[in-house]
Amino acid sequence: MSERKRQGNEFPAQLAGVEPSVVRDAGEPPFWHPFLHRVPWCMELRRQAPAIRSEILELISTFRPFMPYPKYPVPDFESLYDNTWDAFPVSVFEGEHLELSKARTALNIEPLVKVFRSRLPTVSAMVSTLEQSGLLRNVFVSRLIPGSIIHPHRGWTSDFLRIHLCLKADPGCRITVGNETQTWVEGELLAFKDGGPYPHSVEHTGSSERIIISHDLKLSYLAQFIPELSEAAPGRTA
Repeated sequence: MSERKRQGNEFPAQLAGVEPSVVRDAGEPPFWHPFLHRVPWCMELRRQAPAIRSEILELISTFRPFMPYPKYPVPDFESLYDNTWDAFPVSVFEGEHLELSKARTALNIEPLVKVFRSRLPTVSAMVSTLEQSGLLRNVFVSRLIPGSIIHPHRGWTSDFLRIHLCLKADPGCRITVGNETQTWVEGELLAFKDGGPYPHSVEHTGSSERIIISHDLKLSYLAQFIPELSEAAPGRTA
């Protein structure tokens, strides 16, 4: 399996406008963050990264809000992940995010979201407008600890681009989409189609926790800035 890590100044160069010309066998790149410098909301998210990181890490230290991410079978594996993967919601999950929606969990997360958002003013300001217009959904903070593996899978919808802002990174924690592997970088964005044509997986062989905040942003909104999204092959759901 080929591996491509983001090291040194590679990712900032991508945000400055150096975009990948290579596409994979499904007719589109596995990762989309090199194109996000065209999207004003994404650049504001990146600019606000220090404030967002401070707010979320303070919330984590005060409330200890993490809950185990739901486990469900995926092709070739009895469970989505091994070891520990936990998360907490910053929005109420919509129906296309089935594993965290009301249909799949007995926990009413709406009161939790309200409390968390009250402690995260920068995060709330960033997501509220697009969320209210239905363009942004399923915002959550995710933590992966060393020794954990998320097995190859596809998400439930092909209508959204999943955008991670990294809050704490470990170079030993790597995500593979299709046949391309990258790492998270603190304060930077990483994006892929959760329900797109490529399965994705994560393996954490490092020594410290990886924490990100994840946002699902509608492709139809992003396509006005990134027309390549409209030209790409349609995503497939699992």
